[in-house]
Amino acid sequence: MFCKNCGKQLNEVQDVCPFCGGVPSNSFEQGNAQTNTLIERPRSEVYNPLSELIQYEGQERVFSLGGYSFKVSSDMDAYIYYRKAFKHAAKYMRDCVMRDYQQHCQNLDAFFQNFPIMYIHYRRGLVDAAIRILIENGIFDISREELEDELAREFSKCNKTYESLIDAFNSTIEANQGRVMTVASLLPTVVFGGGILGFTRALAYNTATTAGVALALSRANVTLAQRNELYNRIDRRSLAYSVYQDYWDIHYSLTYRMHNTGINVWYPSQENNYRAQGIMNNLQNGLIPEEKVIPALIQVLNYRPHQKNCLEYITDKFSYTQEAIELANYYGLEDDMGV
Repeated sequence: MFCKNCGKQLNEVQDVCPFCGGVPSNSFEQGNAQTNTLIERPRSEVYNPLSELIQYEGQERVFSLGGYSFKVSSDMDAYIYYRKAFKHAAKYMRDCVMRDYQQHCQNLDAFFQNFPIMYIHYRRGLVDAAIRILIENGIFDISREELEDELAREFSKCNKTYESLIDAFNSTIEANQGRVMTVASLLPTVVFGGGILGFTRALAYNTATTAGVALALSRANVTLAQRNELYNRIDRRSLAYSVYQDYWDIHYSLTYRMHNTGINVWYPSQENNYRAQGIMNNLQNGLIPEEKVIPALIQVLNYRPHQKNCLEYITDKFSYTQEAIELANYYGLEDDMGV
């Protein structure tokens, strides 16, 4: 059985889906019959999150908005495709991580030992897909392990949560040890024991690494109450968002390499990012004359197709017309708002 709302597999017939909280129905479409109906992105009942992560050749596309016609170049089209494909897969994999988190990270020790394993396990399919796409485009100079190392260095928001807890855990060990030394008048040469290593090391998990973490945790001078207090610092919503962002950001590493190797894939530049943000600021502050608003919006989409608030501005301004919805869906807004 599968939830027809989110596509997840159910162990039995249930009134409420344990994954999305929705009520399984016979249709993916949700909402009302108004023009600006918000609907879920359609999924087949059995969704393969890697099915979209394939080699793609961009093609020139033509759109219209308020009487203006404009083109999306083939290299930009390719970038938009990869960005959306990894976004869809990242959301799916994030849900898998948080499902396993609920089952296997119910205390601090379990979080330290199990979360890195879950994180890299569900990221692995996305990494392998990126490597496969690179190889199919004739780019052979990076391995899975090298790409994973790069992602850990450049795109790892989960690192902050994990590292902050490690720092707090090790600081608690030192504080507890210091109190023991003061009370017992121990020599200052006593070594603090039981400290654990950081997130990057934890991601390189193997039998020796996980056994070492488990041993360090068992020996650590941290009380159960202190462990519970540290565990309760984890903001699960924030952690889930970090997992999603880390997974989605793989598309940056992919498209950057393709762009720099001469493959027909666009890639954002800092200069164009600044231009797009400047135009959006002026639009939102009402500084651009009405007759020049649409050309300005088209410039934004050319400079940075994922510019924050641009697509929302378009759909709101043009009252969810067919043109506006078509643009929003093409550029990827349907993943966030269900347009």
